[in-house]
Amino acid sequence: MTNIILRFVDWVGEGTLNRAEWTYRKTLELSIALKEQDEVARVLLGKKKAKEEDRRKALEEKLSKIIGKEVEEFDFGVRKEELKVPFSERLAGLISDKFLNYSKKVESFFVNIQEDLYKANIIMPASKYISLSVGISAIVALAVGISLGILLASITDIVGGLLGLSLGILTFFFLLVFAKIYPKSKIKSRSEAFSRELPFALRHMATQLTSGSGLLETMRSVSLSGYGILSEEFRRAILEIERGSTIEEAYERMNLRIDSAGLKKASRQIVSTLRTGGNLAHTLKIIAEEVSTEIRMRLKDFIQTLNTFSLIYMFIVVVAPVLITTLVIAMGIAMKALPIPPEILWLLYLTFFGASLYMSLMIKRFEPKV
Repeated sequence: MTNIILRFVDWVGEGTLNRAEWTYRKTLELSIALKEQDEVARVLLGKKKAKEEDRRKALEEKLSKIIGKEVEEFDFGVRKEELKVPFSERLAGLISDKFLNYSKKVESFFVNIQEDLYKANIIMPASKYISLSVGISAIVALAVGISLGILLASITDIVGGLLGLSLGILTFFFLLVFAKIYPKSKIKSRSEAFSRELPFALRHMATQLTSGSGLLETMRSVSLSGYGILSEEFRRAILEIERGSTIEEAYERMNLRIDSAGLKKASRQIVSTLRTGGNLAHTLKIIAEEVSTEIRMRLKDFIQTLNTFSLIYMFIVVVAPVLITTLVIAMGIAMKALPIPPEILWLLYLTFFGASLYMSLMIKRFEPKV
């Protein structure tokens, strides 16, 4: 009976230690990621400062103070209940650890990945992101290669099996390229989502400022509202200010992460008002109206473009195939034989189908994100 109790105590203690170890590793990874992203922010701000050195000499001294805070003091919201590490995080950590040595061979392929992770708000060390990308790509490619190899070998012969393995290798490189461009696509989507909510957030800020609230309190109110990516960025700006950055520095960093003309206008006006004073609420209302007008103009331009595309699309999808079919049938009746081979006719139909798909994708690409 005593042995059973001792074994049970050992089992409970081992489980607690394992969970504590996972929590420690997760906290360490977050610390490394935040250090890297702070370093990226410093580098990006340094580049911007070099280009605007003549106009921003006063800001130059402040930028050197942005980095220097202890990342370990950053409250990232880790709580005691997070000892229960999700399975996905355990699996990601296991894959990244196993492929860490192999990832060093492709680090040159992931150029400026730290800057992309910072702008995409992916809180992860660059080394872990690269090793995780390599690991997932290798596992998926191996599964695809083996599956297709066995399938094609059973249908054809050994050549089909080799073809399946070759497709697995291509899958590995395709996933690796996707992992490289994924942060950039997320940066673009975050900027578009931010711009959609910007007019409403600026009106919110103007109302708060008019009612007598301070700028920091107004930013906190926006961060707690349901503006999606915009609220997320304002929460991050609030955390940076609480860590010692100035409001001006927080907006500078936000401009590095988000590519939005409206945000640049609003941040310039906010910084100018902090320096010289003025009616910030009225100016933010004007900027909100300007951003809304720009969105409406983009939507109007898209509608005009869509009208032109619809005529071309109708001709390619409906008129041209019907016209060609009618001419072929009429000439076939007159000549008592088809004037062109059926294979050429099918090839024309496939060409029209591909053109219609391409135009659909182009229309979707031109669609304004409003």
